[in-house]
Amino acid sequence: MKVLVSACVFGKKVRWNGSSKISESVMKWAKDNQIELIPVCPENELFGTPRSTIRLVQIDNETIADMKSTNVMQQLDKKSIEILQRYPEIKGFIGIYGSPSCGISVGVKNLGNVVKGSMHKNATIPTTEAGHIGNAQSSKQFLNRLKTQS
Repeated sequence: MKVLVSACVFGKKVRWNGSSKISESVMKWAKDNQIELIPVCPENELFGTPRSTIRLVQIDNETIADMKSTNVMQQLDKKSIEILQRYPEIKGFIGIYGSPSCGISVGVKNLGNVVKGSMHKNATIPTTEAGHIGNAQSSKQFLNRLKTQS
């Protein structure tokens, strides 16, 4: 079974500052469950690494992705859809907390709430965050959701 994973969680140095956020629990979980992880990073594909940070901000009735005073939300959404379509055989996606493209619960300035990052909001497959894989119950639930996709 194949699952997309945020490239930084996989150990790739693609975060805005050129670092990674490798998750040993995700790597072990994938190995234990015979899951092939496919690393992806919409932000790196669009803007390279290193790059300026992207912050979600609410302006009037719209949530924008602010990168150096430019709204890149449409680019993030378009790239996320492109990545999801690139891998028709995938069964799920594992993102990372707080990422504007790969987080499930991303804080939005001036909104007082959170929204889904581009990969999660555009996915039609089960998604989760790396931090949830470290929890036995959450990882089991995600695995069960993946298996229903087969």
